[in-house]
Amino acid sequence: GRMYDVAKLLDFGLAKPITSTAAVDITQEGSITGSPLYMSPEQATGDIEPDGRSDIYSLGAVAYYLVTGRPPFDDSRPLKVLLAHVSTEVTPPSHWQADVPADVERLILRCLAKRPEDRFQTAEELAAALDECSVAGEWSAEHAAIWWHERTGGRVEELLEVGVE
Repeated sequence: GRMYDVAKLLDFGLAKPITSTAAVDITQEGSITGSPLYMSPEQATGDIEPDGRSDIYSLGAVAYYLVTGRPPFDDSRPLKVLLAHVSTEVTPPSHWQADVPADVERLILRCLAKRPEDRFQTAEELAAALDECSVAGEWSAEHAAIWWHERTGGRVEELLEVGVE
């Protein structure tokens, strides 16, 4: 469960200190900043101001990638990816990965709903839904370490031994 697990996802590419006097707009009008692979439909169109539900969508896109090994929409042309976020239904994760639990799939697809009002409305609501999933609490730190070691072949441990972090 969430109590002892530690997961951090950090991306400060678009961040600025709140004490900064720099302009609020860090991009020029008409430009897009961010990764199209994980942008919400409202970010892609600019029709409405993104809010926390946009972050829920992006988190859903990351979760989709984590369970399938691919982003929800992929194309070498960023505009095609953005258009897909706006108008194409997501292929269910179980299409790519048959062992995705049905409740986890429903949760991810709800995060990836096109309309913000159809998504989880808050991170707390999403966390509560995660706690109710059939696989909640099945992984321990030991399970995670074994999983990571199998996929990295011990490379992380080797790097840490020589002092590279």
